[in-house]
Amino acid sequence: MSPCKNLMRSRDGFGNELIYGSTCEPHKSFTFASCGIVLLSQHLVVEEPNEIFRLPTLLTETNEEMIKFSDGIVSFENNIVKDTLSLVNALHERMKYESCSTTIKTSAIEAFTQGKGVCQDFSHVILAILRSKGIACRYISGFIPGEGESHAWIEVNDNGIWYAIDPTRSLLIESDYLKIAQGRDFNDCTMERGVFVGSGEQHKLVHITMAEI
Repeated sequence: MSPCKNLMRSRDGFGNELIYGSTCEPHKSFTFASCGIVLLSQHLVVEEPNEIFRLPTLLTETNEEMIKFSDGIVSFENNIVKDTLSLVNALHERMKYESCSTTIKTSAIEAFTQGKGVCQDFSHVILAILRSKGIACRYISGFIPGEGESHAWIEVNDNGIWYAIDPTRSLLIESDYLKIAQGRDFNDCTMERGVFVGSGEQHKLVHITMAEI
């Protein structure tokens, strides 16, 4: 990480590891790289959910149209995971994936209303509907094999077990995905966050490579 010095580590309230620091010296660029070998663990996590994951956030609120849409597809009375996958499949008939069609501030209601979005929007819409039913669920950010940027998906709790589901690719996750952070929505799981003082403009470039060895 450059030109940052005196790096420190801690964890946030959701258990995500943080690495942070600062510098007072003038600089024209800020760069950090993270690399290593990762051993993938099982995607089923046995853990009772924190009640905060049942509550909506500003990015995961619902409206009447979203509730009507979900009620016409599933009841969530039997198998939460199966019903979530059915809801995800139906969402793909209602929304399409379109790069640059939203921003990090786009809410679930806005994405659903315009009928398009990216991975974080598909995740926010599903989270919003699940929470409106009182179901515990959380936003996940991380990587999938290949090159590009980060990816987003969700985890839903069914009888004390967290199941990972990718709303964008419409599948139950069983392997290959690398989880980096978890939280209520995108705002809890940003890969980088910081502030600077000065008159310069900010441009961010992110590139990720993940491959099996």
